[in-house]
Amino acid sequence: MTVLIIGASGFIGNACFNYFSKKNETVGIDRINTSSNTIIIDNDLKIIPNLIAKKFDVIVNCAGSSNIQDSFINTNNDLKLNVTFVKDLLELVRTSSPATKVINLSSAAVYGNPKNLPIKETDPCGPLSPYGLHKQQSEEVMKEHHLRFNLNTLSVRIFSAYGPGLKRQFFHDLYYKFNSGNNTVDLYGTGNESRDFVFISDIVEALDILINKGSFTGEIYNIASGKESFINATAQLFSKITGYTGTLIFTDEHIEGYPINWRADISKLNAMGFSPKIELEEGLKLYYSWLKKEKI
Repeated sequence: MTVLIIGASGFIGNACFNYFSKKNETVGIDRINTSSNTIIIDNDLKIIPNLIAKKFDVIVNCAGSSNIQDSFINTNNDLKLNVTFVKDLLELVRTSSPATKVINLSSAAVYGNPKNLPIKETDPCGPLSPYGLHKQQSEEVMKEHHLRFNLNTLSVRIFSAYGPGLKRQFFHDLYYKFNSGNNTVDLYGTGNESRDFVFISDIVEALDILINKGSFTGEIYNIASGKESFINATAQLFSKITGYTGTLIFTDEHIEGYPINWRADISKLNAMGFSPKIELEEGLKLYYSWLKKEKI
């Protein structure tokens, strides 16, 4: 199998590149080099048409913006990266390699604050940010290109990803607050918020399963652990793992664009043989070990 990873220097993209290159002919491309791997770096991604013309079996698009707060400020740029790029990519596939399977990384942000948990792929979307809306629109572009041109398209809604290689977001920021020397750490929210944290190796395994068993008919799949983790308990667990002995204080301040409670229904993936292997405590220990070695 030949695989093209777009956005191969990012957190999920780099994990995909490392995983698929071990057993497949894999090419990675990105605008910037944040890894030590042999990845093509092209600031304008001008060589993508030439790459697609080589007719890869699979393209995994991990590129795009993933910054919820920035999407409120630089909305047009977020639209360009998360929607327009997907449309342009699919047009290239349509004209140069129509048999290629295309997976686009969407986000659980499309759901917003769901009425019921766990969240099924068929539940209504209610994005709380331009980022979430644009991810929803990218899914519609993927579906449209299957219906109109019979392209092999599939979208994945990834919940709260974490693990070695992630250099931002909740656990990364928490780690540096724990090491700030302060006896107290302030956190947004009430602590009663929840997320469905999914470890990076489980995400990549899910993608591998989908390549082989997924329905490339514009279909959508949740990728998550299927477990709800409350922020207060999770932060306390991470503080125990890191050895932080200070006090966690929740400010009750809510960040615009972020949901309250999440837990995914992953029965569609389960039916294909997917079962998350990394429990939260083990995953946090692995991530902590990586953070201690990194100079970020």
